[in-house]
Amino acid sequence: MVHPSTIAGQVQAVAHEVAALVELLCDENATYPVADAVAMVESAGRLMDCARVRVLAPIVGDSAIAERLGYASPIAAVASLARISERSAGARLKVAAAVCADRGLTGGSLPAPHALVGDALNAGAVGLDAATLIATELASIAGRTSFRVLEAAESVMVNLACGLSPAGDAVAATVSVNYLAGEIRQVTAAADPDGARPREERATRRRQFRLGAPDEDGLIPANGRLIPEIGSLLAGLLEDHRRSPRFSDPESILASTDELASGYDSRTPGQRRHDALGEIFIAAAAGAGAPRLDGQPVSVLVTVTAADLANQSGRDSDAIGIMADSPFPVSRRTIERFIDAGGYRVVTTDETGSVTAISSPQRCFTPMQRLGMVARDGLGCSTPGCTSPHYMLQAHHVIPDRDDGPTALDNGILLCYWHHRIVDAGPWQYRMFAGIPYVRGPGIPDWTPTRSQVTRAA
Repeated sequence: MVHPSTIAGQVQAVAHEVAALVELLCDENATYPVADAVAMVESAGRLMDCARVRVLAPIVGDSAIAERLGYASPIAAVASLARISERSAGARLKVAAAVCADRGLTGGSLPAPHALVGDALNAGAVGLDAATLIATELASIAGRTSFRVLEAAESVMVNLACGLSPAGDAVAATVSVNYLAGEIRQVTAAADPDGARPREERATRRRQFRLGAPDEDGLIPANGRLIPEIGSLLAGLLEDHRRSPRFSDPESILASTDELASGYDSRTPGQRRHDALGEIFIAAAAGAGAPRLDGQPVSVLVTVTAADLANQSGRDSDAIGIMADSPFPVSRRTIERFIDAGGYRVVTTDETGSVTAISSPQRCFTPMQRLGMVARDGLGCSTPGCTSPHYMLQAHHVIPDRDDGPTALDNGILLCYWHHRIVDAGPWQYRMFAGIPYVRGPGIPDWTPTRSQVTRAA
């Protein structure tokens, strides 16, 4: 047994050396090859990962130690003593259980379940993340495959994590654990006598999606787990649409793609994905085969009194509407944007509040008018360089309804969800001249037709 004072002395020596390294890295005048330095520092970090796992051997072998220390579980003990999250503590204990020797019922020593992983940890060849991944994958098939197959799978997995061939030759460059996970899971599937079906069935049972209650700003949290094909479809759709607006034409009259993206589209990647998801939902709800609620397409329902809507002396930020399923009031600007995109219906009530009449949609461009805009302006957003597809676009009144702009072809253009949302705040401005849309904005100081060429009969 190693005496505690020996461990304390070793830790003190390591801490002294690490402190010297940190001081060197903090020196603003120090110069070093970053890639090599990161790799070297991490090689030492992997040895510390091994020490973090090995020190847990007594707790893994005797869970009562945690109780004697005053903790409800080994995970709670490690999380508190190491000052880490319970998730990290659980990962360390999982690896420790896989690589540390255990005691049998008679008190004799039992070999570690996965000694090869332990050897790689001892050598600093793999870190805690890779070891956790391997231990998790091996545990998922341990009860369904033979010891020999499990041992062979462990050998292949460890070699992959170390960038080695089955024969132990270096054949691969270093890769992240995220990339490594795909390769290791292929080994798991090959070693599993039941094939991929158990994992697929388990994934199907665990699938879920939830919408939470609105927060203080009205934002609705969403979370869940998607089965792989649905997750892949969603990821592909978001990747395709998150670039909207995409300014991809190098010959366009814009200043430059990079300048526009960095200077005028201030959305974060997460915000772009949100807006792309919004476009996908809008298109899905408007589709010909989309489900109907009470005979109507799924839509956002907002109510506002006619008096509040007609009062143009108010401010854009005035809270005058109520949105269904939301406890928060809606501003005048948002209501006007909804009316611009989808029109409204007038609901007439008597003095008791009973509904006496409901009008047909008002201030809403017809499908034929939209087709006319497509024929005139092309199959894209009227913002130069934006490549959002035509079926994702919303019709916009160039002269707003509040300024008595008509719902007519010569007052309508098509905009993507994002450009329609920011149409009042800029940076793009739109006007109609002789029935043709013009635009000005970043890189376009003068009013310019939204199409570089307007086709006319010869």
